[in-house]
Amino acid sequence: SNNDNNDSKTNMAGEDFSMLLLLERPIKKEELKVSFAEKYNREPTALDDLTEEIWRTALSKNPSTFDGSKFRLGKIKEGSEGVKISLGLTGYKEYLATNQLDEVLFKGLVDDGKVAFRNPNAHLSNALGCEALLLTSDDKALFLRRSSKVATHSGLYNGPSGHPEPKNIGVPAEGSEAIKFFQTAKEEELPTEDAIRNELFESVTSEIVAETNIAAENLSEPLLMACMTDSRRKPDMLFFVRASIDSEAITRLYNEGAEEGWESDRLAFVAVQDLRSTQLPFTAVTKAAIEAYLTQQGG
Repeated sequence: SNNDNNDSKTNMAGEDFSMLLLLERPIKKEELKVSFAEKYNREPTALDDLTEEIWRTALSKNPSTFDGSKFRLGKIKEGSEGVKISLGLTGYKEYLATNQLDEVLFKGLVDDGKVAFRNPNAHLSNALGCEALLLTSDDKALFLRRSSKVATHSGLYNGPSGHPEPKNIGVPAEGSEAIKFFQTAKEEELPTEDAIRNELFESVTSEIVAETNIAAENLSEPLLMACMTDSRRKPDMLFFVRASIDSEAITRLYNEGAEEGWESDRLAFVAVQDLRSTQLPFTAVTKAAIEAYLTQQGG
């Protein structure tokens, strides 16, 4: 059901989140319907002149910054037909210049969207991310402490997380090219609903493998629990995944070195029954994933 209580949850300290959709039970890949169209891209605005300036500043701080293409969340809804997600395309440059703008400009973009399109999200990038609530075979949830090498939220704990990548299914890797893809691509070049659905679910498995060093064959098929947004309206799909190995074995694998091991500097396990009470400092996305899991468990 769509959560009626759509206000930001503050039951766990720190950054707020809102549930866009909290399912009664988690769903398999085959149960998700996908719509992919240019009408789900963001609407341009007069502020877009600032974008290049913001991007130049970002590049001067970190020359390796890349305008990677991402899926843009138009909407996600549960109806009589099941769960449907509607996606366009965006990129990191659009994300920095909209969702990450300073507070006053950000609020302005949201208000402009409401006025011009009756949609507070119309002018936002809303790049879609993913996160896993990963349970070990000894019933512990796995969290990683974000290292000082990551751009945001270092020192906070999260589950394995990242973004589905449009470039894995034939969309240009660069955001500014991806945004024009609906106009430049022939009908048969657009990824199919199946391909998109696979990428949405497989991306979370890839992130777990890359960040923890657990082999894919030791992970269950991801189930979609919910979709949330943070205080800047950035959306994440929240998945449930179970590992067939225990926390001790995972710790050994993690210490051997994961491909994206630099993103975290510590592993933490929390027993399922302690998820409500743990004092670990979590990101907004992780709080939402825990909330979704506990709600579906009736916890």
